[in-house]
Amino acid sequence: MSLRNEPLDWQVETNNLYVPIYHQGNLVGFFKQEYANEIIQFLNEEEVLKKALKKACTDLLKKAGGDTSKVNHLIQKYIKISERPKFGTRAIALLLQERQKELDLNNQEFTKFCDTFKISPTELNNIYAGEPIDDSLLAPIARVLGISKERVQEVRDGAEAEKET
Repeated sequence: MSLRNEPLDWQVETNNLYVPIYHQGNLVGFFKQEYANEIIQFLNEEEVLKKALKKACTDLLKKAGGDTSKVNHLIQKYIKISERPKFGTRAIALLLQERQKELDLNNQEFTKFCDTFKISPTELNNIYAGEPIDDSLLAPIARVLGISKERVQEVRDGAEAEKET
């Protein structure tokens, strides 16, 4: 219950081996007790974050003089750009950034590291800027990341492959 005795969106009842989970008073499923409280906490936090995002986007549209009826479109836009990219240049750029952290190298050191694998500083900057990745860079990127050339190509081209299916 909240401070005003309003029911939370997500609730749990704790008197069984498998406890029922309720959303806004409706039974939605059963979970083991050991997981139920953590799941409910996560789901309630997610609801709060969704409400905060909606309010922030509404405020942004109002301040910009935009149409507040388009708030859901703006929310979806922000969610899409916030998701981890699975395919394309942005995904490879993220993998390179993660590799840099894994190797514990600063930007200058990582640039030199990549250069030893035949990715020039300009090419590296182009990847981070979202430029298309040439086939000639697949093998050097694979060596830097420690994965196969085919896997790098799958990540680079994945969006097109998914559209075809």
